[in-house]
Amino acid sequence: MKKSFTLIELVIVIILTSIVTFLAFSSFNSPYEKKYKIDLLNIKDFLFKNFEFEKELSLTCIDDEKFSCYIFIDNNINKDIEIKNLFSQIPDVYKYDRDLSKQEFKTLRLDDVEYDIFFELKIDNDKKHKNLVLDTLDDNVYLFSSISKNVKKFKTTNEIIDSFYDNEIEVKDAF
Repeated sequence: MKKSFTLIELVIVIILTSIVTFLAFSSFNSPYEKKYKIDLLNIKDFLFKNFEFEKELSLTCIDDEKFSCYIFIDNNINKDIEIKNLFSQIPDVYKYDRDLSKQEFKTLRLDDVEYDIFFELKIDNDKKHKNLVLDTLDDNVYLFSSISKNVKKFKTTNEIIDSFYDNEIEVKDAF
């Protein structure tokens, strides 16, 4: 008599293998990504709520194949937290000034490989940071203002320039 698996037994084995594979690989995602939907609008809130620091807290995004972002606490990287899918392409980053001048970033050496940093939000112990404009190049422009808790979203950089001039006039009128 020939011994073999029945069709039902094969289907059960395939289903069990699929479930085990799904559970194994889904557990590799960052616990922060699971419990907190991270995007550009709430990234500041995410940083303030989840990390304590003495001198500096930084979100640093590098030019690798995944556009990975890492958290630095007092200049020490937390390699357990890698934020992926925050960017789909390298954005343009500007200083929030009259001309929206281009913001330049340094490089980062990680595991003996040097990467270009394309976005970095460094928050000091007074919870202040450089005012930055981030153009994702897909119809979304974000203003990271140090005086605002929330990140503001615009459609174009021209809207941000108009906002800058409106704020400048408002401040001049106050004096």
